[in-house]
Amino acid sequence: MILVKFDKDKIFNASTCGDNCAKWLLKIAESEDRTINLLHLMDFGSESFSIHILNTDQIVHSMEELVSIAGEFV
Repeated sequence: MILVKFDKDKIFNASTCGDNCAKWLLKIAESEDRTINLLHLMDFGSESFSIHILNTDQIVHSMEELVSIAGEFV
């Protein structure tokens, strides 16, 4: 699972790689949890996924759910 926090206090700043990293972050998350920082709304595609938004302690499974929450922070 990817753990996302929309601020600069986390370890890996995924914002610097843009949307190109999305598929690789999801692949890494298949085998280990990874906390990333996003300063923009990364496109994780149309397939289902599991992302835990640390800011709100919510788990989302689609871009629609992610957009509705991330809009408050990015």
